[in-house]
Amino acid sequence: MTDLQKLFSQRLSRHAGQLLKYLRLVFTDHFVIALFFFFGALGFAYQNELKTLTLGVWWGPWLTMLILVIALQMGRLATLLEPADAVFLLPAETTLHQYLKHARNYSLLMASFIQIAVGVVLLPFLARGDQMTLLEAASLIMTQLITKAAWMNWQLQQGVQQVKHSIAQVRLVNWLGAIVIFGLSLFVSVWIGLIAALLALSASIAGLGKRWQQGQLAWQSLITNENGRMMVLYRFFNLFTDVPQVKATVRRRRYLDPMWKLVIGQSTNPYLFLFTRGLGRDSDTFGLITRLTVMGMIILIFLTNQWASLVVMLLAIYLIGFQLLPFYREYEGKVFTHLFPVTKGQQLSAFKTVLTDVLTICAVLFVIVDVVVNWSWLRLLIDIVAMAAELIVFIGWYSGWRLRKS
Repeated sequence: MTDLQKLFSQRLSRHAGQLLKYLRLVFTDHFVIALFFFFGALGFAYQNELKTLTLGVWWGPWLTMLILVIALQMGRLATLLEPADAVFLLPAETTLHQYLKHARNYSLLMASFIQIAVGVVLLPFLARGDQMTLLEAASLIMTQLITKAAWMNWQLQQGVQQVKHSIAQVRLVNWLGAIVIFGLSLFVSVWIGLIAALLALSASIAGLGKRWQQGQLAWQSLITNENGRMMVLYRFFNLFTDVPQVKATVRRRRYLDPMWKLVIGQSTNPYLFLFTRGLGRDSDTFGLITRLTVMGMIILIFLTNQWASLVVMLLAIYLIGFQLLPFYREYEGKVFTHLFPVTKGQQLSAFKTVLTDVLTICAVLFVIVDVVVNWSWLRLLIDIVAMAAELIVFIGWYSGWRLRKS
């Protein structure tokens, strides 16, 4: 094993250890149980929709192509390069292609798991909506993997200044090229699409020739891309725990002022003002609430089963509330908050007021979407009773217990 291979192995081991540290904080017992029910509800709805699906629907290939093209963009080249490498690894620049090829192989392996998972989930739809045989579906998944390998080689070529391409060219190849390949697979023949993917892979391999091995690396581009990739992971982990690499941003959001005034009212509790304003201006927490709410509403649009919809709504409210609980400790590190003439009980009361308002708004939105898509007086009554019961239990008991435990 060469020194560069050892270097990549060491960095990969350190990178995996860092990911495992954060993943243990993300996939807690409560979150795993919530995800279990959440994906179970989605799988149940997916199964029911397939039963009502007409064989060979006209929009089947279009939806399949859209999903495959989007899935192809998942999984970026992980070089694990650091800013200091532009100085300390510069003498080994002409032989660094060995390091980058190991990075490419690792990245392709991780990305392949995503592509295979998407393909396996799509198999029932391919059989019913696109009327594909098992062999044709397997060929389509193989086309997806081969295309991903070609795209990974293309990303690797961007690290060489002599074969540098503009961002527009890269996006054109990633999206338009994928549309052409999957268009051939779905509208002409899966075997022609497979051949097109093999040709794309051959062209990408040809691009990784001697000129690439001897070329001057685009250090800044490689390091910037790696930092961007890691920042995506850090932002995801930051939704569940504090990540030092992610710096919080603040936005004024003047359009929320009337709502905050309505929440605060005539209260003299300073924490009520602090929690409402802070929640509205904190980009991470506010964005998390918005994303979870929108995602829950979108899922409810496609669910027709009453109990599956109810499970999704209950889990969505739980996840939103659970992710809001750490905000209670947001200002404990601020020395001036300890000067407030406010007891811990008043602080907790102010936080529960804000929590009640936020979760009530989310619950109302979920109920509106559910009953509009599948109108029924009984459904409306069940949704209101279930949401009210969950809010009472979560805010009245669980939130206080959880905060005291933490």
